[in-house]
Amino acid sequence: MANFNFKNEAKVYLYDGTNYHILDVGPGLSFSQTFTDKTYPQKTLHEQYKLHDASSIKKANPANFEMTIPMITQSTLDVIFDLLVNFKSGEYTLNTFDLYIKLPNDIYKLEKCVITNGTFIIEKLENLKLTIAGEATKLTRGTTLLDEVTLPSRGTRDYHMLKAVEVYIDSSSPLSNIYKVSMELQNSIKWNPYETVNGALLATNAATSMYPSNFTLEKRILSGSVGQYVTDSTNSNIQTWKLGVPVTINAGNGEAGNSFRGFSFKSTNCSFTDRNIVEDVFTQSYDWKMNENTTNLSSVLKLNELVT
Repeated sequence: MANFNFKNEAKVYLYDGTNYHILDVGPGLSFSQTFTDKTYPQKTLHEQYKLHDASSIKKANPANFEMTIPMITQSTLDVIFDLLVNFKSGEYTLNTFDLYIKLPNDIYKLEKCVITNGTFIIEKLENLKLTIAGEATKLTRGTTLLDEVTLPSRGTRDYHMLKAVEVYIDSSSPLSNIYKVSMELQNSIKWNPYETVNGALLATNAATSMYPSNFTLEKRILSGSVGQYVTDSTNSNIQTWKLGVPVTINAGNGEAGNSFRGFSFKSTNCSFTDRNIVEDVFTQSYDWKMNENTTNLSSVLKLNELVT
């Protein structure tokens, strides 16, 4: 009888070039890679019946992956936050890493991964989570490398309980009657051209196909939204916009100082638009974006530390 692979049995390991880290992932784990099929016509004047184009497969598209990781109070998963937020040392680009997805009967490897999107999940009655999506140069199956190294144990992990959310938008007082908060960091990358004549001549199968290798970080967008119930005392900003305003978001255990655990963001240069939402209960949505350019994004966006 065949042995099937089930996603809930997957163990995900991240290798940052020095250490292996085991990740807790939810059911949203996905990864894949496709190849480019450039077709060309075969029909000729003498062979009118050749109506099907022929395939020419020489190039692989960047692989992609996505997963949701529950955040913990320990520093074990800080590596994920750092790979999303921080620049590579001495360069204005991002660090890369390898991902291994270990199943009972298989191992998959994603080489030279880069995180292109991070969504901070802040929901009432839920633990704090971070959904990351990204791209990689190559996806392979059947690697035995993990059998040759000592993998880390999971260790003790205490999940972040969301007990308090504070949002300040162009005000020294927090917004009241908030019902949702979202925050997202987008790293816009562009893979360097990697299709060459010599590479096309050498490509005879998947292993010898042309794969991407290097990328450029072209733009970053840090933005989000805040949903607020409209009441007689929370309606001053409906249908308006502002530039160059401060925005602060603290989502976590509600503690102050060194005891804070959660997501923290603070910037003095943001913009927002505010719009009315007509449903059974009237609400408004602040859609904000950071306009500040900082050489160290982790100075305004932090994990387990309040931004001051």
